[in-house]
Formats: sequence, C-alpha cells, structure tokens
Amino acid sequence: MPVNTLYCEGDIQSIDVQVLLKIVPNGCVVKPIGSKHGFRQRILAAREIQPNMMIARLKDRDFDDDNSKPINTPHEWYATVKNQQVPLGWYWDRKEIENYLIAPEVVKLALGDKAPPIDKYQTALDKSARKIANYTAARIALSCVSYPNPPFNGWGDEREPGHFFPKERGLKESDCRSEIGHIIAHKKRAMDALKINILDQFEQLLEECGEGGERFKHYLTFFAGKDLLYMMRSELKKLGFKDSPQPACYVFRERIRRGIQSSSDVWTWLPEWQRLRELISEFIVK
Repeated sequence: MPVNTLYCEGDIQSIDVQVLLKIVPNGCVVKPIGSKHGFRQRILAAREIQPNMMIARLKDRDFDDDNSKPINTPHEWYATVKNQQVPLGWYWDRKEIENYLIAPEVVKLALGDKAPPIDKYQTALDKSARKIANYTAARIALSCVSYPNPPFNGWGDEREPGHFFPKERGLKESDCRSEIGHIIAHKKRAMDALKINILDQFEQLLEECGEGGERFKHYLTFFAGKDLLYMMRSELKKLGFKDSPQPACYVFRERIRRGIQSSSDVWTWLPEWQRLRELISEFIVK
C-alpha cells in the first residue's frame, strides 16, 4: 500500500519539504513536523490514531560511524516494538538535503544554461572538501558519542539558523583538536562514565576524511552539505553568484531550489530520488 503521509524534519518552508514535494508520487502528503527528536514515538502514535493511513518518515542520515561506500538508495529505518522489527520509513544515504542540492548533476539540471561550467564547479567543490576535512573529522568524532545528550558537534558563528561554521583559520587540525578538548571538558562527567576517547577517534577520522581516505572519496555522502556549501562561497562568487545581501552560497542554493520547483521530472535526476519514489509506492508495515 502506498504511503499516504511522509513525515520529515523542518517546517513548511524548509528546502527538505520543497524538494520532497517534487519527488513523492501523487497521493502522498509531505508533512513537516519540526525537530527530529521523538519522531519514532510520533509515527507509532499517529499510526494508532489513524490505522487506515499508511504513515512513514524520511530523516537525515546525519553523521555516523558507517564509512561503507554509498548505495544510492534510502536506508530502511526500523524500530523494535514488542520484540518485533517495525518499519518506520527511511533515512537518506547522504548526510542531509544539501548534499544532493550541490551535486554537479543536480546543479546542471536545476540551473540549465545558467549553470556554471561543471568542470570549474567540480573544482570548487573539491577545494571546499579539502578545506573542511579536519573539521568534518572532528564533527563525526563528536557525533558518534552514544549517550542520551551528545555534545555539540560544531562551532563558530551561526551562519544561518542552526548552522554554525568557524572562520577558515579555525579549520586547522590543531584548532579542531582544541575545540574537541573544550567540548569534552564541558561534558567531562558523562564522557568519563563511558570511557570514550574522542581524540583517538578524531585521529582515525583524520585519515578517513583526508584526501585518499574512504570518506573523502565520497564526500558528498559523508561530509555535511551545509559545510561544503558555505565553504564554497568565495569560489561561487568567482562563478557569478554574487552576495545580495546574503552570501553567494545561499544565493546559489536559492537558484537551485527555484530550478527544482519549476521542473516536472525532479525524481529522475538522481537514482536515490527515483528509488525513494518507488519505495513510497511499495511501502508495507508488517
């Protein structure tokens, strides 16, 4: 039975919602319900209240400890209820929605003849990934701490609501190590109880996220799309996207969003988007 209602994070104005509306099949309502916290309980409760409705949820992958190669399809998401695995929906193969919006193939299709030369754009994207590699390693190390209230996994100025990013001089390995130390100190009691050494994890992740590492090879999956986008702002200005008054990176993202909204076959642009549309049509709750 097809999904009737697909829950997602954010609000009605979020990019997640606007992109999903162009991907889901007819008859599926996209319903943003704010924060990711408590989603499991809300889905199960909604199914009890509306037993004739097929309700599922799509969530961000976020940072995790799985560095296996991308599969280009949404991952199934389950909950254990009365010792049985109950499907709740899916989570993206990539970290967040921006990881898809800045993909060269999406940029080309969304912007058409106004897209920057794709080879130059790819160079800008690669350059951004190299610059944020250390910071990404730190963010992943902090995110993989598994206790109920994980430490804050980023730092710097708030570039837009909920997205913090440091100045470029704060991206060095030594700066990341120092910031991890400050965050650990703030959460010291919980960290001691779990006997987790985040700095050891950081050292390992430096290799994975550095050039030649497994995560770097697939940075559009494992790095934060918002970080990659913000780090490209100066390169995007060179490619013709001017500050007005927002930074060029957000002007660029807005044009991609508009290009997506004006297109009629968006789900065909990426294999994962097409597969999500199929999964929504095939969803079964056992």
